[in-house]
Amino acid sequence: MIILVFYMLALVTSLVTYKRFYDTPLGFFPLLIAYTFFNELLGFLVINFEAFSFFEETENDWHNVVIYNIYSLFFYGYLYWVYHGVLKSKKHRKLVKVFAIITYVGYAVSLLFQDPFHSDLYYAECLNSILINTLIVIHFRKLKKLNVVQPSKYNLMVWFNAGMFLFHLYYPFYLLNGYLNVDFFLTYELRKILWIVVSIMYLLFTVGFLLNKRRAFA
Repeated sequence: MIILVFYMLALVTSLVTYKRFYDTPLGFFPLLIAYTFFNELLGFLVINFEAFSFFEETENDWHNVVIYNIYSLFFYGYLYWVYHGVLKSKKHRKLVKVFAIITYVGYAVSLLFQDPFHSDLYYAECLNSILINTLIVIHFRKLKKLNVVQPSKYNLMVWFNAGMFLFHLYYPFYLLNGYLNVDFFLTYELRKILWIVVSIMYLLFTVGFLLNKRRAFA
């Protein structure tokens, strides 16, 4: 699975350059990348090898969505922690907390209507994408107002924001069509497009790690 190469590239680069951002809100980002890598690897093994299946029923032995639903809980929790760290004003930090509460309430409500072992909690995921991209826009506006000495290309958060924004811009379109408009999903191979989007996202992270300068972080 070629996409794993992009995860590994970002992980290795993050570890090599870790001393440049270890004391920032992105200090735990390498751990998230590692978790993502092994989560995707497990997902690949479940789909392709019966020995890794979570279910005995033949019709469900390829279902791996439960590991992604669990992953999302940690993934979005980390994102809210990051933006709570970089958005300094009380108003924005309160907004981050409100968004986090909405996210986990959304997951709880989704459990009433969707089976997390066999289905993405796609309505909650789509809501999360909107909330995260809202915070990214707020942070970009904050960066624009800052009188920074270093050009923005040296700020790791700029690359982090760009990658996350791209992913969360496409992800709701992918999920909703995957569950509600399957013919369109299959005809236009939206899964392959997702792989391209994710690959670009991790390339942006990798470039950010390479260019990052600690004094430019904001």
